[in-house]
Amino acid sequence: MDINKTLFSILIMFISLNSFTQEGTLVLVQDQKLTKLMELKKEVNSVDFTSGQYTVQVFNGQYEKGIELIEELMSDEKFKDVYFSFETPYYKIRIGKFVSKIEAIKELQKIKKTFPSAFILKPN
Repeated sequence: MDINKTLFSILIMFISLNSFTQEGTLVLVQDQKLTKLMELKKEVNSVDFTSGQYTVQVFNGQYEKGIELIEELMSDEKFKDVYFSFETPYYKIRIGKFVSKIEAIKELQKIKKTFPSAFILKPN
């Protein structure tokens, strides 16, 4: 009698395992426009900051603070070629595109008067 109970319990466990398992497939439908937009964004970012030119980064942080600073920089017109970009996970503000490192260093000295933590980014 005890063997019957054990066999019955094992049988119930196997039946319940098969009946409570889940099977299925996940189909992700994504608009082709989104994929094209993402590729375009990657291309634009790579052209902007990897075109063999030095640039000076003055800000790295949250979107709200970046917007405030970019609006201030644009209204002052103190610096030309100001760029606002996003690189995960932060927003960045960069000033200028300089062909030579000497030009970038000269401009960095001027920029450091306003932004003491500014630094030069090398081209890729």
